[in-house]
Amino acid sequence: MTAGILVGAAVRFFGGVGLFIYGMKTAGWGLQKVAGRRMRRILSTFTDTPLKGTLIGALMAATIQSSSATTVMLVGFVNASLMDLGRALGVVYGANIGTTFTVQLIAFPIAEWSLLLVGVGVLLTVVKRNRLVPYVGQSVLGFGLVFLGLHVLSGAAEPLRSDPGLARAVLALSDRPLLGMAAAALFTAVIQSSAATIGLAMVLAGQGMLDLSSALPIILGADIGTCSTALLSSVGTSREGKRVAVAHLLFNLIGAALVYPFLDAFRGLVLWTSAPFTRSLSRRIANAHMLFKVLNTLLFLPLTRPFQRLITLMLPVVPELERPFRIRYLDEQVLDTPEIALDEACKETERMGRRVLAMLERGLEVFRSGDDLLREEVKKMDNEVDFLDDAVTRYLTALSQRSLTADQSAREAALLFIADDLEHIGDLVDKNLMELARKKIDAGLEFSPEGRQEIEDMFLRTRTNVAAAVEVFVADDRARAAELQRELARVDRLEAELRRAHIRRLHEGLKETLETSTIHLDVISNLKQINAHAASIVQAVLGEAWDPGA
Repeated sequence: MTAGILVGAAVRFFGGVGLFIYGMKTAGWGLQKVAGRRMRRILSTFTDTPLKGTLIGALMAATIQSSSATTVMLVGFVNASLMDLGRALGVVYGANIGTTFTVQLIAFPIAEWSLLLVGVGVLLTVVKRNRLVPYVGQSVLGFGLVFLGLHVLSGAAEPLRSDPGLARAVLALSDRPLLGMAAAALFTAVIQSSAATIGLAMVLAGQGMLDLSSALPIILGADIGTCSTALLSSVGTSREGKRVAVAHLLFNLIGAALVYPFLDAFRGLVLWTSAPFTRSLSRRIANAHMLFKVLNTLLFLPLTRPFQRLITLMLPVVPELERPFRIRYLDEQVLDTPEIALDEACKETERMGRRVLAMLERGLEVFRSGDDLLREEVKKMDNEVDFLDDAVTRYLTALSQRSLTADQSAREAALLFIADDLEHIGDLVDKNLMELARKKIDAGLEFSPEGRQEIEDMFLRTRTNVAAAVEVFVADDRARAAELQRELARVDRLEAELRRAHIRRLHEGLKETLETSTIHLDVISNLKQINAHAASIVQAVLGEAWDPGA
């Protein structure tokens, strides 16, 4: 084989791997958008026993085509105290079974239809008449790219198999199963897709470069490597969140350790169970993957409680490490230097402001998309704002006991007002606006087109005003603060205009307006209150702090 042919085949092989991985990611993203919210609700409701959790986990991972995404979601749920570790373990088992359906799917010889799937997927993504259709199109496009990638890989592998160097490398993996397992684990950890690694093994098997015996260690390694995604997602979470990621790793690691000494017997079991149905080596590799996961789950299910205790012992509660959101700037060592302490308090209060702005952005997206998980994320962010408010208030109170100049005392008081206003804005978004969003989501309601546009405009106007208030505070720009004060005074007139427009639509008898009237008016009222707190921040910057509720 000439060097040019070899390089060309290697480039096509590399591109095929890229297509496959991107296709898997694209399909997963689309499916999560289609079914994510429903799956999350099921996940938090019907997992009270390990068996139920296993069934739900299998359904969820098969639906969104990723055990890693399911486990990452579990880490978030447990970290937010929406689930405990005991309930999460069953879902971990099931997610590992559910991901085998992806491998079963790519074992079908339908590469010739890949371009049709790509075309259909692209066509559906540009359809905007239904919110879910573009997401379905994204999934179809992803699967099209997966099968196109497999087709490219297969074509590239054919000339590569005659390369002596590659043949020796594959032979080394075959002769040293432990090396093959380690290589597969590392490769999967890098690309974060066990299905891609196993799909690659199927392609090599299809070209006669691997047999079933050589593929089995790759399957075990891929299942270990895929745990890297959940482990990375658990960084910065609570101890409980980290336990879910460790459980996922141990489930696959222990299973692989138990099967590895009996690879020949396991190969015989795969051949025996597959013989009545298929002689395809790719299908047998997919069946081996599924059989390993099922047997591993059957082993762990009755041992769930001991397994839970083991993980708890490995990661005991350490209270000082439990808080995922930490103070960044406040240092009690500089309280005796008020100017520095005030600067640090300003920086921490600025963090509060940025967090509140993010809450407003995501809050609007919740009303737009009806994403219940995003609503829960907003609620978690409010807890972080409350935590910062408590820290800043305590710090400034301690500082006030020091000897301060009149100017320093004024700054300290202004910061207390600003932190309090930001905390109130966070509460209005979390406890009021997100509760209204929940009612809208649960009832399946939609605003009228005109009403939806009005709420979005008011939301964006409010977010702009709060952002401007935070900026004048950070820059201590009193000239801009005076201008902003005049602009904020116009919000009351805007709110009155929107109320009149809503009442006019009520009189016209618009169905959506009637159904969402209370929610619509309450949203506008809460946004008006948020603007009042933005005005209060501006007043504090000007040295004229006032209570918006007065």
